[in-house]
Amino acid sequence: MPIEKLRVFGSPTYDDGSTFRSAVPGVSRIIGAVYASSWYLLDVAKARESAVGAHCRAFERLMRQEQSRLAAEGWEVEFAYQEAFDDEIARSVTGDIPLVIASFTFTLVAAVMSQMHLVRPELGAATQASSGLACVALSVFAGYGIVIFFGVPFTSLSLVGIFILLGVGVDDVLVLLESFRLARITIPDGGTVEERARFATERAGVSITITSATNIIAFSLGSMTVIPAVNWFCAYMACAILFDFLLCLTLFMAVIVWHERRDQAKGLPAIAYKKSAAETVPLPGLETPNNSGSTIAKVVDGEVKAVEKATRRRRTWTAGLTCEGVFRGQHMRAYGNFLMLTPVRALVVCGFLAFGMSSLLLMSRIEEGLPRTSLAPDDSFLIGFFSIFDTTYQAQEGLTLDLHVHGVDHSSPEIQARVMAAWGMHLQSGVIEPLHKPNGGWMVAQNTPLDSRYSSPRSWLTVVTQVAIAANATAPCRALGVSPRVCAAAAVPYRLADDSLTDDFDPPLVIRSAFNATLNEALELVPSMSDKLIRRHTDGVLVASIVSTKAVPVAGQFKRQLDIYKECIRLDEAINAEVFTGAEVNAALTPYVTTGMSIPNLRVFTFNHFLVYWQQDAVLKDELVTNLTFAGLGVLIVCMIALAHPAALIAVSGVGIVDIFLFGSLIIGGIRFNVISVVNFVMAVGLAVDYTLHFCHAFLAQPGANRITRVKYALNTMGDCILKGGGTTLVGTLPMAFSTSTIFRVFFVLLFSTILYGLAVGLVLLPVVLSVIPMPPAPHLKHDYRDWYVDPNRPSDGV
Repeated sequence: MPIEKLRVFGSPTYDDGSTFRSAVPGVSRIIGAVYASSWYLLDVAKARESAVGAHCRAFERLMRQEQSRLAAEGWEVEFAYQEAFDDEIARSVTGDIPLVIASFTFTLVAAVMSQMHLVRPELGAATQASSGLACVALSVFAGYGIVIFFGVPFTSLSLVGIFILLGVGVDDVLVLLESFRLARITIPDGGTVEERARFATERAGVSITITSATNIIAFSLGSMTVIPAVNWFCAYMACAILFDFLLCLTLFMAVIVWHERRDQAKGLPAIAYKKSAAETVPLPGLETPNNSGSTIAKVVDGEVKAVEKATRRRRTWTAGLTCEGVFRGQHMRAYGNFLMLTPVRALVVCGFLAFGMSSLLLMSRIEEGLPRTSLAPDDSFLIGFFSIFDTTYQAQEGLTLDLHVHGVDHSSPEIQARVMAAWGMHLQSGVIEPLHKPNGGWMVAQNTPLDSRYSSPRSWLTVVTQVAIAANATAPCRALGVSPRVCAAAAVPYRLADDSLTDDFDPPLVIRSAFNATLNEALELVPSMSDKLIRRHTDGVLVASIVSTKAVPVAGQFKRQLDIYKECIRLDEAINAEVFTGAEVNAALTPYVTTGMSIPNLRVFTFNHFLVYWQQDAVLKDELVTNLTFAGLGVLIVCMIALAHPAALIAVSGVGIVDIFLFGSLIIGGIRFNVISVVNFVMAVGLAVDYTLHFCHAFLAQPGANRITRVKYALNTMGDCILKGGGTTLVGTLPMAFSTSTIFRVFFVLLFSTILYGLAVGLVLLPVVLSVIPMPPAPHLKHDYRDWYVDPNRPSDGV
């Protein structure tokens, strides 16, 4: 395999004492360097894909052997090949599929354990919890299958979405199961199956519907972004959450009802109610119709302080009964009493303010960009290659920027002059390396070895022009009818390559009649030039070409990368607006084929595959603000419609606080701001709203004489559900910490942080805020508890 290129980089030393920038190729000899890099070309251009893959795998095996052999001698060998980039990135997706299985298993175990009641088996719902997780899994298959059917690419981010969906799904499952459990100990004699179903859907169904709607809208609006990775991720999540909602309230509800009918026949709901009533002392000041012993009642005239004093040492809250799970109700009751202490509330507000302000003030310390080393698995051979190439080689040589001109007949002298003018605009830019100026001027440069660290004065057009000059087939630019303005611009590359040329230099252009013949001759002299040209196969007309420049080195400097990208965009717009425009250009328009293809409006653009990544980085901040704004407004509108109460503003503000706190996680974890973190910020809107909205709805729906009483009541009836759902999701995310992919581990940190912050806001900050801020009544959201007292007309069999 012949060596195509050999580059030495990493502080090379020279025999004449010259530096890297002053060394003269062919004169200064390298006597030492940190790294030597060589490129090999495989002669398999026309081979089948399987043959190319076989060659690449053979190359990899050979290089691994050499890597091991030379490592024993103290040499460091890193290698890569083009096909490996996609293969290794794909392996980072498929390699973590076992973690998805482990996550589902962990979530299943945690959910089942949270619903096991060993002391009170009549309140247990472990089997129902496992059925709920099965419904969540079905929603993943259904949602992802639909999106894949419509051609949306499946990426590593899509795989991460499964972890998020498990969290959202298990939260809905546990909220619904806890509502059925509460119905058993609230409705006299346990109620009928229909009554318990109405009880659960009135409480959990409303909350699940609102949170699912906000999640779907948040992710749907997020899919409107111009960043493909975020767009695809949000599309998968919106569709999967929609199916999760539908299956939760249909299939899973049917499974619960089936279990409820079975338990009804055994009399378990009645047993649960009787044990709860026997263990419960009615609240003083609360009316209890028919002396049923129910602890769910309306607050009537009575002093709140007397209520709290009389019940301080009694398990008077329904949710405070012997409910075994991750946290028992009495713990939540004690927590509510502690949280409502005035010093504690003041400390909570100060703590949240301090962390939030610190996150905002230290945002400038967050590094930006997505290193290529983050895309491959930890055990990939590409990690070492990317690390050396991006930090060492790119510190010495800049990117090659290809200026594409297409859709015009290049045989026209007008187009030739404008190609040179566009090239000259690039060369005059501050982010472009200057031309290498060999002795003898631009003509000598066409046949002289050039320093690859600088922009080359040689292009396909200068080679063709040199051949045409020898054949006496050129003429001065102005003599061919090109405007003086364009001719002056076309002379710039020549003058930059040759200091002897004056400002009035009139550049030579190939006459139209000799262009094709001259081009053919030039291609025979320099066959590699064909990579820069596209000719129409029917008549050989040159319809597209590339001229190249060299950008300044970047070496991972994020700001410099963005400067180069933005300058390329500026140059493209200026060239298309000032050079490739007007009647002369329109007259030279020509399609790639003789019929059936239109010409794009943009005729000139700059390309390097790194610009694709930099373009994404350039729009990240604007897209993040846009996505969060749209998602926040969408969530707010849904909450305002569903709650019809100002408390919706507090719920949505809690989501904003979680996003602000995520910046703190970026700072603490040393995580870069890039497309991965942007996905997490959008995702946080959908996750955090579950915790804030569940609590707000529970608070507004609870009876109580004052705000503190209602907060405590909401903590006892909904706090345990929120905590179980969040805790189960945390357990389910743990396998991500053991991923071999940097992307997955970053997701783990940010997803774990999102859940913790969501729980903190929903169970710490929101109760404090709602206990302080006056809230108008919400009679439309209050549950009518009188419906659940004894109905003399209710059938005795309870079904």
